[in-house]
Amino acid sequence: MSLQAIVILFGVYAIVTLVAPRVLVAPQLMNKHPRFVLFTWLASLGIAGISLILALSGLVSRALEQHVEDPDYARIIFPILDQVFGWIALAALGILAFRLIAAVGDLRTSRAELLSQWQMISTSSQHHTIDGHSVHVIDLPENILMAIPSAHTIVASTGLIQALSSSELGAALVHEQTHINEHHGAIREAGVLAVAVAPGFSASARMAQATRIATELIADDEAVKLYGPEVVAYALEAAFGTSPLIEERVARLRN
Repeated sequence: MSLQAIVILFGVYAIVTLVAPRVLVAPQLMNKHPRFVLFTWLASLGIAGISLILALSGLVSRALEQHVEDPDYARIIFPILDQVFGWIALAALGILAFRLIAAVGDLRTSRAELLSQWQMISTSSQHHTIDGHSVHVIDLPENILMAIPSAHTIVASTGLIQALSSSELGAALVHEQTHINEHHGAIREAGVLAVAVAPGFSASARMAQATRIATELIADDEAVKLYGPEVVAYALEAAFGTSPLIEERVARLRN
């Protein structure tokens, strides 16, 4: 790979890592177009990760080449620089691989914990079909509502069902079903892995959180299509009480 191509790839990586988080975390853009923000963010991570890996691989390949066509003075300087940057690039690739393996390990641990919780829930819950949704109901007074993508079902507590009206419950179930249908869990995991491969994005904690927020807003919007913003807002307040994130989502629905 030519040195010019390597410089261009590093430039693409730097531009994307600097520009994308600053643009996409804008509250107005997130509130109005969460789906656009989510997929632009993932595309940016992919572009940055591929650019960085190709650039580092190019430096390594240059270190393995012999530049016999270079003039005399360059035969000493350029090969040395290629060797130095090649070893640095090889070390960087090793670090990226380690980060990726660590991220995969964390995700597998999280999945195992969720699977263990689901196995416990499934043995003590009753399966119902509510408004066309597969729901496992657990007899607990606390408000519990979550999607289980691996089982293609939703878990809800009796306390939550009693706290919501029929329309509010329907809106809440549509919200959770959207997470399952649109594979939001996998998208969040892809974002975690992409951040591991493109470490420049790791400094943007707000953007990493924005991936989760965007999936919640997308699910809210799907529920609004069937039940309207006010019903979804009441369902959020009744199910989850008050917290900064819930308050922001409710305010978005009512504005």
